[in-house]
Amino acid sequence: MKQAPQKGQSAGRAPKKKPGLMRRLLSHVFRGEGKERVLVLTPTVLVLATYVLLLLSKLIDLTLLNRENEYYSVVILQMMIFLLPGAIWCKFSGEKYIRRLRLRPIKADSLVLILSGALLMITSGLLCTVLFNGESSLSGSFSLYNTFISKDNGTVPAKIYLILAYAALPAICEEFVYRGILCHELERGGVLRAIVFSSLFFGLLHFDLKNLPVYLLCGVILAITCYATRSVFGAVLAHFLYNIFGLFGQPYMSALYQMTGSPRLFLILVSFLAIASAAVFCGEAARLYRIYLRRAYPADYRQPVLQKPADIRNSYLDVVKAPSAIACFGVYIIALIISWL
Repeated sequence: MKQAPQKGQSAGRAPKKKPGLMRRLLSHVFRGEGKERVLVLTPTVLVLATYVLLLLSKLIDLTLLNRENEYYSVVILQMMIFLLPGAIWCKFSGEKYIRRLRLRPIKADSLVLILSGALLMITSGLLCTVLFNGESSLSGSFSLYNTFISKDNGTVPAKIYLILAYAALPAICEEFVYRGILCHELERGGVLRAIVFSSLFFGLLHFDLKNLPVYLLCGVILAITCYATRSVFGAVLAHFLYNIFGLFGQPYMSALYQMTGSPRLFLILVSFLAIASAAVFCGEAARLYRIYLRRAYPADYRQPVLQKPADIRNSYLDVVKAPSAIACFGVYIIALIISWL
């Protein structure tokens, strides 16, 4: 005699098995199956990955990777911290994801904005440095995440290595993650939200409390440059020029500081340059957007999913309250404590 099928169980079919633990965990990470599988993680997970890898690089003597040439260690550092997590994120975010990251060539009519943005970062950075850290900070050597200190022995090969390892590669890797992936992901709550949090996490990335205002301001300028030029490479070029100044320009600024003979006069000169470059930067950004409107270019960013003001405000809190974001703040504090020991 056949038993009647139990409640919730169709006749002739075996009961469905509950998904295993691994499958349930993956359901919180991915959505879809096969080629349609995409990541559903909050973007601050990617930020956390870069923070943790950078912190590990401080705890491990990376010069062991190649004692004969420290520049190789710097290159490996960049690959490990930024390109590897960024590539993994793009791989599992869909086949066409990389096309949405503004990896377009720079147009000639964007060069003035990029150059003025770089000058604005340099001059405003100098002002913040002198105001917060004093005159002695002008003669400091350029460092990468307070881990590697640039060394220039005056030879042409050394300068080329410096430019590639300390200026070009950091600009490419950091902009790919922070202005490319992170801005794109945070645009769900609007462009302003993307600029604010990409700049915040970019500033904290450097694990440098004294120069945090400089990095925050640079993050904002780079994000605006990316949106105004409609290209991540616009931000890359501005970032590269800023790094070049950090490598070779600070001694000249220190000499200028000494020539003026007055801190007040030096600050007036730098302030004038900062105001002038800010005026040109804002004017160029407005001009480019007028061109986009006149030519009816489509929006270069995600349209906000949230429309109500209350929902948009809550989306800012959602970013800060995310466990991965809280972990980022924790890693930042740990890195500061390590640097003070």
